[in-house]
Amino acid sequence: MHLSGPGQSPTPVAPAAGPPAIPLDGSSVVEDAWFGRIASADGLFVVDERQRIVAWSSSAQRLLGYSPEEVAGRPCYLVLTGREPDGHPVCKRNCQVTVNARRGRGTASYEVAACSREGTVKYVSISVLVLKGLAKTFRVLHLFHDVNAKPVSERRAAPSARRASEERSPAAERLTRRELEVLRLFAAGSTTEELGQALGISVFTARNHIASIQRKLSARNRLEIVLLAMRGGLI
Repeated sequence: MHLSGPGQSPTPVAPAAGPPAIPLDGSSVVEDAWFGRIASADGLFVVDERQRIVAWSSSAQRLLGYSPEEVAGRPCYLVLTGREPDGHPVCKRNCQVTVNARRGRGTASYEVAACSREGTVKYVSISVLVLKGLAKTFRVLHLFHDVNAKPVSERRAAPSARRASEERSPAAERLTRRELEVLRLFAAGSTTEELGQALGISVFTARNHIASIQRKLSARNRLEIVLLAMRGGLI
């Protein structure tokens, strides 16, 4: 199915009266002008450069409850409203995935607590694929699956273990002024080459600063650097 819709004002999704019929097939197919024909059992949706949903699969509907007609043309961050377990927003206007996509870069897989049509919280793991077009246009394909099946004790242990690790590691260590400059440029989507040009340092030094920031924040990857920095009020 191919969906497209004009830009709409960023208002939250208003569910139609009565739940839509949810397809029961094990996989779904999306026809998209950019990606072609895509079949996946995982939830699948595509957004454009303005973060508007242009394709939404039946498997996505099974996972979150929204029909393709309800989400077409809506900002993805108002549909998923993805957050970290502590409530910190991940899905938002100009999220890190979008910032990276504008520069033709992908984003590591990540997990969010998304809100379903019924208002329940669904923990989902999301992977993205970026396809660049002409004149700064692009599409971002999102594949996601439910991770609620994990034991509650396991899900609760992860944030606790991370907090304990942060307390033991140099997370309390203050970033230097230069590292804060690097962090803010990095969070805005700058590459290491652009960091070097902006700050008058070599690419090697820029990479070392990023590695130091990742160590001090106890971040597992570059996306988590940004998420932890946002949570800590550093950016």
